Amino acid sequence: MKTLLTITAFTVMILFQNGVQAQKLRNKIVKSIVQFESSYSSIQEDRKVLLDQLASRIAKGNKNDEDLTIVFVDKHNKEKSQLATIWLRTGLLYYNLNNYNVLSAGTEPIQEPFPALASLEAYGFRVGNASKNQRYAYTVKSGSETWQVTYTAIEALNLTDDGILRIFVEEGIAPEDGPKQIEISLFSPERIAMELLYVSSRIKYLNEQYQ
Repeated sequence: MKTLLTITAFTVMILFQNGVQAQKLRNKIVKSIVQFESSYSSIQEDRKVLLDQLASRIAKGNKNDEDLTIVFVDKHNKEKSQLATIWLRTGLLYYNLNNYNVLSAGTEPIQEPFPALASLEAYGFRVGNASKNQRYAYTVKSGSETWQVTYTAIEALNLTDDGILRIFVEEGIAPEDGPKQIEISLFSPERIAMELLYVSSRIKYLNEQYQ
């Protein structure tokens, strides 16, 4: 009986912690994440291996409680890198993971409209223009957080090698022998959402193992 009470109390505590963190996200976003969680089993095993490797690199990057900056990079800083950034940020919030700074950049960013952002509204995000005076700059509101979406060249971030993990999400753009980088191709907006949420869940699991 004592063991059962202990397990029950622990379960309630975990659910409470996740619930408090999820309150930072809009209810519709939380419901969308729950639906994606039920689909993690549909990810093919060979793909899970790659995603688990990515989660491991991220988790190990800040296991000493030091902030880790993650930069998703594609050629034009468009759909893949921007959506990956938004969904990883969302997953980190949902799973109550701290000490991560998630950015996106392009090797050759192009200033043009970004219609793919509209796909986020179906999951509960609010997307708008950042400023009437600034073209091709947007805001994405997840609840308590509002994120700026702009096109940025990777050189403009002035990254150092310390505390940085570059994730190249398109083939053929990663420099040879680049410092602290990983390559993993991303695909459709829906797959990006599910896979980055899955990665977030694995980071949470790995962080708990490191404690």
